[in-house]
Amino acid sequence: MKNYIISATLLAFVLSGCSDKERESELQSQIKQLEIELDDCKNGAAKLLAKIQIDFEDEKWIDVKLTHSIFESRHPESEEFKEANDIYEKVLLFEEKQRVEEEKKRIEAENLLKKEKEDRLRALKKLKKESDDISGVTWYYNPYFTHYNNRNNVSVYIGKRESSKPWMRLKMSYNGDDWIFFEKAFLSYNGNTLEIPFDKYDDKESDNSGGEVWEWIDVSVTPEIETFLRDLANSTNPKMRLSGKYTETRNLTYTEKKAIRDVINGYQSLKDE
Repeated sequence: MKNYIISATLLAFVLSGCSDKERESELQSQIKQLEIELDDCKNGAAKLLAKIQIDFEDEKWIDVKLTHSIFESRHPESEEFKEANDIYEKVLLFEEKQRVEEEKKRIEAENLLKKEKEDRLRALKKLKKESDDISGVTWYYNPYFTHYNNRNNVSVYIGKRESSKPWMRLKMSYNGDDWIFFEKAFLSYNGNTLEIPFDKYDDKESDNSGGEVWEWIDVSVTPEIETFLRDLANSTNPKMRLSGKYTETRNLTYTEKKAIRDVINGYQSLKDE
């Protein structure tokens, strides 16, 4: 009797174990089926097509191509894939067109840079050169006029030693019957004004003769002044103002503008070397 009870107990335990394994197997099968259904819900043909359409409208080309790849592996024979493939082809055409346009812009930019460099080199060759063998400096001036101190002019010129980078200087001068004793200097174009800093003891000079007086400054051109001069030389209404006890304002001539532009281009060419 005792052995029978033990045997029955063992049988019940075994049967119970088999039942648990069957339930586990069935549960795993159900989970797998649910995963398949969820995946189909997420990546079904209609869902994938909708996603491609939305990404296409939002111009998300990478996402369109990624979804198309998934689409092709899952539903290559579906009607939705045919429509998705049309969208995919449009993306490829757009990207090719964009690539061609970018290449065209790149070539145009290269040609523009080449032309600008050639223009600067031509401008440099046109400049008047004076070499000082004692100081080792070669000076470059515009060839259109000589900027004498007793003239109403604005000009720039370049200095360069063989083993150093070039530098540029700005000269602004006044000539008249009366002194203006200017302490400030300004350049202006189209409402844009820049004060030109100078030391009245080191950068400014004056002289007189035959009833006329003249005052002038000769200063180093900073990057800020260089940028301003580039724009001024291409403007429609450049002006110079010298202000102190009295004020003198004048419009720059076409020749002054052109000379400034050519000297700056020559300066850039020297920096390119």
